[in-house]
Amino acid sequence: MIIQPSYQTYLDAKQILTNWDLVAFPTETVYGLGANALDILAVKKIFETKKRPQRNPIIVHVGSIDQIGEYAEIISPFEEKIINTLMPGPITILLKKKKIISDIVTAGSEFVGIRIPSNKVALDFLQTVELPVAAPSANISTKPSPTSAQMVESYFHEAVPMIIDGGACDVGIESTVVKVEWSRIVITRPGFITAEDIQSLFPENIQVEYAQSISEITPWNMFKHYSPNSKIQLLQNTNQIPFPLSNSKTAILVTQERIDNHKDRVTQFVAQNWSLYLRWTKSHLLTCAKSLFSFYHQADKDHISDLFVEPLEEKWLGYAIMNRVKKSTE
Repeated sequence: MIIQPSYQTYLDAKQILTNWDLVAFPTETVYGLGANALDILAVKKIFETKKRPQRNPIIVHVGSIDQIGEYAEIISPFEEKIINTLMPGPITILLKKKKIISDIVTAGSEFVGIRIPSNKVALDFLQTVELPVAAPSANISTKPSPTSAQMVESYFHEAVPMIIDGGACDVGIESTVVKVEWSRIVITRPGFITAEDIQSLFPENIQVEYAQSISEITPWNMFKHYSPNSKIQLLQNTNQIPFPLSNSKTAILVTQERIDNHKDRVTQFVAQNWSLYLRWTKSHLLTCAKSLFSFYHQADKDHISDLFVEPLEEKWLGYAIMNRVKKSTE
């Protein structure tokens, strides 16, 4: 059930969480499917409801920096710097967990991902329930992450007793995940906060880099993610598309710049009954990030069988966006 945010809503949500059940809530990145992180049975319900592999760890959300020390150890001054500078915000930091956090949350790892969202509804919710909330994205495993309450409801219907409606998410892709390793900072999952953003906080001799190998302690890394029912193909150039098209429903997600520069080709697409409602622009990457999963969701609603996606340049936020696009092609 979709519920509007209010203090009473948060009190009702707390009751649901203490009764081993689930609450979906908005963040600035995507909607989360939350359970009491200290309750093993409730956390198991996340895995069952999402059909999520139990080897896939879950991020723990808290309402303030002061709470972090209850559940994890802050050892490095680099960890302190990231927390104090970038939280609340779309970033998750992997810290040495305390025993109070069950291994089911971390998939057996000694590290737990801790996050403080900046979304006001999320913060009000977390500060009112006064619990650490384990929450992956509120979708069926492998499907696109939800960026609205309506997308959450389309996945779970009555299986989730409360969906708090915070409107459309501001960022639209999951949080950046970082881990401090001695004198370097590794981004194990790219997101809205980029390597360049984090590097700006530290001297040049402190290396900030994207992970070169799959991290088992980071959510989503070992598994298929973000995939609509459509077959996703990267569109390097419009000439790679065969004409005439098959009878299957086909759509194209391209930048506005490509549409403007290839108007004759666009006319040909329209004549072939292609869907050209999916558009983004190189000049505003945040719009690209915010709209990606909603585009995927719309493609499923429209029963699109083949979706061609124009790549973006893999710099800054474009790197994180293309990470999601590539994962959806696997």
